[in-house]
Order: sequence, then C-alpha cells, then structure tokens
Amino acid sequence: LLKYPGSANTKEVESFLINSYITSKNYKEALLVLDKNNFPENRLAFQKVSFLYGLELFTDGSYLKAKELFVRSLLQSKDKNVAARANFWKGEVEFIVNDFENAILSYKNAELLKDSATSSEFKNYNYNVAYCYFKMKQYDLAVTYFQKQIELNTQDKIRLNDSYLRLGDCQFVSLKYAAGLESYNKALEMNGIDSDYAQFQKAISYGFIGKNDKKIDEFNLFIQKRTESQYRDDALFELANTYIVVNKPDLALKTFDKLITDFKTGSFTSKSILKQGLIYYNNQNDDLALSKFKKVAADFPKSAEALEAVATAKLIYIDNAKIDEYAVWVKALGYIEVSDAELDNDMFESANKNYLQGNTKQAVTAFSSYISKFPNGLHAVNANFYLAELYFKQGAEANAINNYNFVLATTRNEFTEQALARLCAIYLKTNDFAKAIPVLKRLEVESDYPQNNAYAQANLMRAYYDQKEFANAVIYAEKVLGNIKTETKVKSDAQIIIARSAIKSNDEVKAKVAYANLSKIARGELAAEALFYDAYFKNKENKYAESNKSVQKLAKEYSSYKYFGAQGLIVMAKNYYQLKDAFQATSILESVIENFSNFDDVLQQAKLELEKIKTEESKSNSSIIK
Repeated sequence: LLKYPGSANTKEVESFLINSYITSKNYKEALLVLDKNNFPENRLAFQKVSFLYGLELFTDGSYLKAKELFVRSLLQSKDKNVAARANFWKGEVEFIVNDFENAILSYKNAELLKDSATSSEFKNYNYNVAYCYFKMKQYDLAVTYFQKQIELNTQDKIRLNDSYLRLGDCQFVSLKYAAGLESYNKALEMNGIDSDYAQFQKAISYGFIGKNDKKIDEFNLFIQKRTESQYRDDALFELANTYIVVNKPDLALKTFDKLITDFKTGSFTSKSILKQGLIYYNNQNDDLALSKFKKVAADFPKSAEALEAVATAKLIYIDNAKIDEYAVWVKALGYIEVSDAELDNDMFESANKNYLQGNTKQAVTAFSSYISKFPNGLHAVNANFYLAELYFKQGAEANAINNYNFVLATTRNEFTEQALARLCAIYLKTNDFAKAIPVLKRLEVESDYPQNNAYAQANLMRAYYDQKEFANAVIYAEKVLGNIKTETKVKSDAQIIIARSAIKSNDEVKAKVAYANLSKIARGELAAEALFYDAYFKNKENKYAESNKSVQKLAKEYSSYKYFGAQGLIVMAKNYYQLKDAFQATSILESVIENFSNFDDVLQQAKLELEKIKTEESKSNSSIIK
C-alpha cells in the first residue's frame, strides 16, 4: 500500500489487510485502517471491529474508552446482533460509572434487538435493569424487574439468590415487610451467598410488623448458628435493644455483656456500655449507671456516646446534690472545658449548620475556627471529620490528611472506618504506598463493611508488590482469590501478582501454576503474558515443539502486544537450537535484534543468545576441521 498508493488493487489489498488484523484480533490496527477507508462496503467491518475493540478495552478496565468504541459501533446498523451487544456493553460501562439512567436506556435498546441476537448476555437483561433502578432508589420498578428475573431465569443460581435478596431489600425499604419476609425466606431456602444477611433482615422485619417474639427467636437462632457472620455484632445489638422494648432488662444486660466481650473493639462496644448505663438509670440504680457512664467517658473520649454519658451522669449528680463531684470528674476527663462548654457548642452548631446546608466555603472556615479555638473540644472528632470530608470533596486531599489522622488517633468512633477508607484513597491516588500500607492494614482489620475489607486486601496486594515485598504481596493476592465475590479483573490482578512475584523470587514452580491459572481468565495483554510463560516453561521442560506452538499462537492471536511477542521469539529461537536447527535459531534472533530495538532488555537477551549459539557452532566447526 505504501509502495503503490495509486494501484487499482488498493481496495482489495486494504480488505486483505483489514481481514488479517481482524483474524489476529488486532482490532486497534484494523480500526486505524478502517478510519482511513470509510467506504460503504467497510461499514459492517467497522461496526464489528469497533465493538470487539471496545469489548477488549472493557475487559482491560478502560471503561470510558470502551464506551466510545461501542458508541462508534452503534453509528452503523448493518448487523443487529452486533448492535444489540454494543448497546448491552455500553449499558455495562454506564452502570460501572454510576450513570444508571443511561444504563437503563442502553439495556432497553439492547432488549429491542434481542430477537436478532444470539449472545447469552441478554438472559440477564431483567437483572441488569433491576439493579439500575435499585441503585437509583426507584424500588417499585426494581421490584418489577427482579421478579421478572426470578420468573424467567431459574438456572443461574447465584443471580437467583441475589435477586431474592435485593427484592427483599426493595420491599423492606418500601415498608412492605411481609413481602420482604417472603423474599428473604426464598433466599434462605437456597442457602447461597449472604444467607446470613437474609436471616438478619428476616429477623429485623419481624420487629417492624410488631412480632417482637419472633424477632427475638430469629436473632437467638442467628447467634447460635451464624458464629462467623459479619452481622453477628449487629444481631446481638438488635437483640439486646429488642429485650429493652419488651421490658426484659436483665436479658438485655446479658446480651450487651456478650456483645462487649465478643467484640471488644467493635463499633457497638461504646453504644452497648452506654445502653447498659441507661437501663440502670431508668431502673434508678444510680451507682451501677454511673460506673457504666464513667467507663464510656474514659474509654471512648470525645465520642457521641461519651458526651451522652456525661450529660446523663450530670443528671444523676444533680439528683444526688453532688455537683462538686461532677465538676472534679469532668475536669479530670480533660476533654470537656466546663467554662467554655456553651461557646464550644455554639461554634460547632454554627459550623455544622453551614455543613448541612451545603455552604462549603463558610463551613470550611467555621470548622477551621472551631478546631483552632477548641483543639480538644466536645465536638473535635466531628469537626475534624467533617472538615476533612469538605477538603476531600473539593479535591484538596492533602489538606484533609491531618484531620483524618486526628479522627483515627482517637478511640474507635462512627467515623473511623470512613476516615480509614478516605485516607487510603488519598495515599493510593498519589502512589504513596509506604504511607498507604499501615492505613490499609487498619482498614482490613477494623472494617465492618465487606466491601472495605475487600478493598483493603486488594490494594495491600498491589502496594506490597510495588514495594517489592513479594511474600506479602502473594499473601494478600491469595486472600483476594479466596473471596468468592472478587471481580474477575481483580482476580486477574491477583493471579498476575502471584505469578510475577514468583518469577522475581525465582520460584518458577509457583510461577508456572500461577500463569496457568491466569490463562483461564486473562484477556488482552495479560493473556499474551500468560501465553509467553506457557512457552517459557515448556522450553524449560524440554518440550520444544509444544513451546513453539505456544509462541505461534502468541504471534497469531496477540500480535499487538509486541513486547511479549519479541520475548516469545527468543524462546522459539532457543527451541529451534535445541531441535538442532541452528540456522532457524540464528535467523529468528537476528530478526529480533533488527526489529525490536526499542525493547532494551529484549535486545540484550537476543544478542546474548545469538552469541552463545555462534560460540557453540564455532566449536563444532573447529572440531570438524580438526
């Protein structure tokens, strides 16, 4: 094409070139040729290539670029099947980036063409649309589509189980507790993922329909059987509160005791001790009540529970005419300045009012003034957290770090987990892995939400790998793989980190297994890397012909990933030399040296292998001459 630009065969040769790129799955290059040759006869190819390249980018996590390709594909309407799939995957991108309204439109456009489509993607159409409405909090519409998913697709047990759970959630939020109970029961019958969540929600629902006796029975059963559930502390707390409601304070106290013992650093510990104090206070047992309030104030300083404990304790001191003792006690706490308490409250309330009303600039100024005036004031934790949140949302993350650290330096409070997650995000954004690692480790241990736990483990895996702490990187990669909810992309990252860490640690046995596992789920460049190592290990095992087949597959199906293609050619040269074909081996190495000079490590390796072969061959020739 370059040599004969005016040839009468140009269009035919371009067609051959386009087909060649498509056959080798080099959609990027195919699209470049198609963009330059926008002829009517190429429109079908343009539609398909744009879609396939978009799908490849989606798999690699480049969602917005993938969407651009899907949109370009949809500009053509030659193949209805491709159009339907492009709409579907465009919807997937929009769902991922939280553009749920447009995601619904895309899914519905795909649905209009489903009769022309042969892809299996459309069997979960109702499930996808239902989740969009669920995320948009349009629960009645979400209910409709989750019910359709349940009726029409009973084979996919994982989605069926999840549909029952989300259907129950929609009904629960819509105050349709009886219907929600039925849905949660269906999920429980399946005994699938999150069955503990279904049982927890079932128990809660009984309370809302006035059946506290059933709620108590269900929570007792939950606590007895769900010994490893992440909702166990929630269940104990709810059970104890229900005992208060039905006027069984002794059982409530015992349940709170169990919660405090089993979850010493949990998010409900301070609340449970405070509740115990309030039970004693309401039953006029002032001494026991004071002991609980003082424990909360001492062990959880500056927390909302501590402030409530101090306020209620004050009433006891007043009732017993012991104001002097109250003053001595409060002064000893160190974080309540009695003389400035009114000013403290007024300044915080002013700042908080601006915060709640969305007056960002005024709120930042007011919270900053409060912290300056009362660095250890009554509301110092709240003020620091809210100020950090304002900075974070403004994009001034660096300003937020000290405030988040203030929150984290105190005992566990309602903001601890969010502050940990935010601080992790700030450090990871700037690739400051050394600072991120200790915060991520805290988040992993202290998180109540499974998503934060998974987030911490996935990023600890990446951070340790970046810091060349390969043993720790592998530990966390294996944790990631052990979580059945881990997304395919993250699993792929975990497999590659295990594989690369093993290579860097010279543990080729582990690396071989890891790359074999990776090859089952990898796409794009990762698939090319896995295929290269398949060839590499076969060469190591003296399976030279099989190794060459892997290199040939690499060259055919992943030609756009030139680095691994070049590495594969070096392995192929080694194979040919072992197969007694020195000529073929040297020809390949000379070609690599000539065509891949932009990869320094590849170039040096090729030169080294070529020199080895020449040295060995010269010895053989010398022997023959003698």
